[in-house]
Amino acid sequence: MKHKNSLTYYILAAASMLLIASCSKILDTKPITQTVTNTTSNAVVSASQAEDLLQGEYTSEIGYSYGLEFNVLDRITNGDVWSDNAYAGGDNAANITIDLFKANSLNDNIRRDWADAYGIIGNINIAIPQIQACSDPALSATRKAQILGESRFMRAFTYFDMVRLFGPLPIILQPADLSNSENLIKSTFVVRSSVDSVYDAILQDLWFAKDNVQDDNIPSNKMVVTKGAVNSILAKVYASMPTPNWDSVAYYCDKVIPDYSLLPDFNQLWDNNHKNNSESIWEFNYVGWSVIGNWIPSQFIGGGWKKFSTPTNDLVNTYITEGDSVRLNASITFVDYGWDDPYWKNPGHYPILSKYNDPNNGTNDFYAIRLADILLLRAEAYNNNNDISHAADLVNEVRHRVGLPNTTASTQSDMAAAIAKERRLELAFEGQRRFDLIRTGKAIEVMNAQKNGAGNNLNYNVQPYQLVYPIPQEQLDLNPKLTQNPGY
Repeated sequence: MKHKNSLTYYILAAASMLLIASCSKILDTKPITQTVTNTTSNAVVSASQAEDLLQGEYTSEIGYSYGLEFNVLDRITNGDVWSDNAYAGGDNAANITIDLFKANSLNDNIRRDWADAYGIIGNINIAIPQIQACSDPALSATRKAQILGESRFMRAFTYFDMVRLFGPLPIILQPADLSNSENLIKSTFVVRSSVDSVYDAILQDLWFAKDNVQDDNIPSNKMVVTKGAVNSILAKVYASMPTPNWDSVAYYCDKVIPDYSLLPDFNQLWDNNHKNNSESIWEFNYVGWSVIGNWIPSQFIGGGWKKFSTPTNDLVNTYITEGDSVRLNASITFVDYGWDDPYWKNPGHYPILSKYNDPNNGTNDFYAIRLADILLLRAEAYNNNNDISHAADLVNEVRHRVGLPNTTASTQSDMAAAIAKERRLELAFEGQRRFDLIRTGKAIEVMNAQKNGAGNNLNYNVQPYQLVYPIPQEQLDLNPKLTQNPGY
């Protein structure tokens, strides 16, 4: 599925693994990282080749060439298995240690996520200067700006994932200096920059993208980055920064919401007959094995071997207590595969993750961003401004879609809890829960209170340092300027 036999791939993969890239200073007053030689590609590309470079970035983003695990499978491991939504399932030691908060710098999931993410970033860094230098008159100034905006959005999106997973990062915004071995080694050794500086770099890319990508809400291909996707990620970035800016969250949510609408039936999101729908803002398109398929559903559904990402007792009980049969049945299926499991002892009643329901044909899309996420984020912004009534309106809009009554929350604290629960039930297995728990300051409290099906505490004993992953040992060995996160 991943073609690793070409020389080009080998060079790019090695460059990404070694963090072979240079970095430039972000426009702020803080010294954020070393400055390395600003090297751009000498390649001369045509208009059609510039378009091909962009398509290569999209191919990397949805997981071919780099990162299918990072962008779909590990997105659910990092966002849901790490949280109270799923147990590791299966027998994969890397998944299990993440689930049990025992992961260290040798964890293979964490290793590949870092390498895949910087592979995606490296691919984009190589493409951007070539596109910038394209002088083919067939590439209009407007289209060139759109391509560059889409490219910089995808780089920002990847850094946004990484800063929330690892904290301070090497900021790599330029291609490798391959002019000689000395420069290659120098450009490999890039220090980590502060979280604030990484967010500054993310914002610079997103602001550029916002001003240059297409306005259209494209009904036929929601993989194309438009202003809706950019404004959505800007809202999520401002909600996730160390000091959230709720006025900015509100502003960017309000830019998005009028252009999209919830599907009338929650099940339509997952039936493969409503791809690129009115609710979808940014969607990873998989059309099947004849072109490009999504093999991730096979990791969650089917007998033969115990599958990954088993829904937790706590999540199932929350759906049941809420009377939320629609989202429960769309998200989780109970099967009788005869598996032995420490968390689920009831034969014939073993839950599997079933939002992604086509393991044989690979047609399931993945929603990187959809409207319900943004509606509930806007509700948070209202609530943080103590506007409980407008927050309730948006929560109720999401609840009514699945046949639930209005929220009963009437105080700011109760509304915050109601929104958090609604986000959990709506966005389960979409890689969101961990980051919601962390940015709202609830991660340690919630995870340390987790119980098994018998009501016994799971004793995760999560410590503050575990809210980010360790830096992979492979990267520490390769780059002596990298430092490990405290506690690991």
